[in-house]
Amino acid sequence: MEADIKCLECGKGTRNFELGEVFYCRENPTSNTLIKNEVICPKCKASISNEKFLVKENYFYMGIITANLCIASKMSIPEHLRGAKLINEKDYDKFSSYCKSKPKFVNKF
Repeated sequence: MEADIKCLECGKGTRNFELGEVFYCRENPTSNTLIKNEVICPKCKASISNEKFLVKENYFYMGIITANLCIASKMSIPEHLRGAKLINEKDYDKFSSYCKSKPKFVNKF
């Protein structure tokens, strides 16, 4: 899944950054979102995995809503949203030990 991010190490933003597989819960996606792989800043090359990067909350919501609509209507998911995976609240703990990153959400940067 792609998103606009901002590194908290160097302070630079990156548009359309590929996050990879993103797991989120339907009940509260912004506090229950996990990313499978480690996130490396494309500008400073630092590891920014554990809430050391910002993601625009509104764009993230639009992406997962679009992915959910495509799944529900049995349409193909757009390529930039293919990594979005819906998980249950009870499975969140299993995925949290498996995933390496967690974003921090903001309205704007």
